[in-house]
Amino acid sequence: MGKQKKVTMQEIADRVGVSKYAVSKALSGKSGISAVTRSKIFEMASQLGYMNQKSAKKLPSSKHTNEEEHQIVGILIPNIRSQNKESGYWGKVLDGISKSLEAKGLGSVLISDDSPRNFNLVMKPEGLMGIIGVGLIATPMLVELRNKAIPFILVDHEDELLECDSIFMNNYDIIRKLVKFLIGKGHTRIQFIGELGYSRSFIDRWSGFRSVMDECRLEYVPNEGLLKVKPTLDEFNLNLLQSSLIELEASRFPTAFVCANDQIALLAMNALQRLGKQVPEQCSLTGFDNNLEILGETPMITTVNAEKEALGIKAVELLQWRLENAPMPYAKILLQSDLIIRESVGDPVN
Repeated sequence: MGKQKKVTMQEIADRVGVSKYAVSKALSGKSGISAVTRSKIFEMASQLGYMNQKSAKKLPSSKHTNEEEHQIVGILIPNIRSQNKESGYWGKVLDGISKSLEAKGLGSVLISDDSPRNFNLVMKPEGLMGIIGVGLIATPMLVELRNKAIPFILVDHEDELLECDSIFMNNYDIIRKLVKFLIGKGHTRIQFIGELGYSRSFIDRWSGFRSVMDECRLEYVPNEGLLKVKPTLDEFNLNLLQSSLIELEASRFPTAFVCANDQIALLAMNALQRLGKQVPEQCSLTGFDNNLEILGETPMITTVNAEKEALGIKAVELLQWRLENAPMPYAKILLQSDLIIRESVGDPVN
């Protein structure tokens, strides 16, 4: 078998119709090219396998060094959306990572900026054992880590353009269990609320929801507005949620709503109440995460208990495994979770 031909920047440039210089700038995360061109370059690089051949570089192994500088793990959590250590969700993920690293005698450095340029200005890449990425991380930063052969693990995120190790809650299966619970209670008119492009977890939860609706042959017409609702408090988002629910009143109103996370569930419950729909007397509602910071001290919303701290602990274990098993195929680990049944689910009112 002949040696696999190496994919070059020039080949990517020729196929996209740009200069090799533009490809270099895109893959290194530098500015100066449009978002559309950058996206096309990333997509072509991914299709041709350019990014994955970068991983052929030898990864550092924790077995072969006891140097102090190699006992540091970078925790990359870009300070966007609600991704920070004060968050009731992400903060617990960080707690799991920190506790696990401390127990193993490893140091850590928190990185809140996913700009490749800033990363290179302040970090000494050869001093890092690896990086644990938490939440949404920009593609150029992941490309930079791959180019520098820094092992990285992603928590609750993956990038379709780069293969890598990742860890998630088992979103698909637990949402299937949740929807079957609703159907068991007699619900047949069920809508999903949450923007599909917001995160990979939202897409997996939507997929689990759809699979059960299809298997049970329940009529379901997606409401396009509800599938664009984000877990944010901005006025446009709140108005979109309200107008989408009003739109549903023109036909038979759903008896239950499956929300992509607890924040959306809380927004939906408030919007429903403004329409005069009481939960659970007139319609049922579910969330995801069991984020008590959002749900409050006396939460009534039926939800899924995301094992947030366990995600962090498992991420450290996965990084150590990768350091000791560099040639092994990339792994995607799914942690199981449980339903937490509360007062927001009742019998359907027809």
